[in-house]
Amino acid sequence: MNSPSLIDPAKNLATVVISIFQVLAVLLICLSIYFIYLSYLDLMTDWRISVEFSFFHFTPEENEKFLKMLILSLPGVGAMIAFFVLGYLKKVIEKE
Repeated sequence: MNSPSLIDPAKNLATVVISIFQVLAVLLICLSIYFIYLSYLDLMTDWRISVEFSFFHFTPEENEKFLKMLILSLPGVGAMIAFFVLGYLKKVIEKE
């Protein structure tokens, strides 16, 4: 007997795409952690932080390591947020 299939291919495709993006988010988190570690060991010596405005020039010398680590952690935090948002979307799509 020919019974209609209740499996939606778009739903399966969406869950696969979300899973791929979650893997990419985890890879970005790992890369961000690696760069933070390199910055902590002062192996990024060629990278100097300098903020220039038209009326003010700021070059931090004492806290340069901390600022490098802070700047390099932003993509990792963004990827972590994206990972959990994608997980929530995956759960919503599977529930429907």
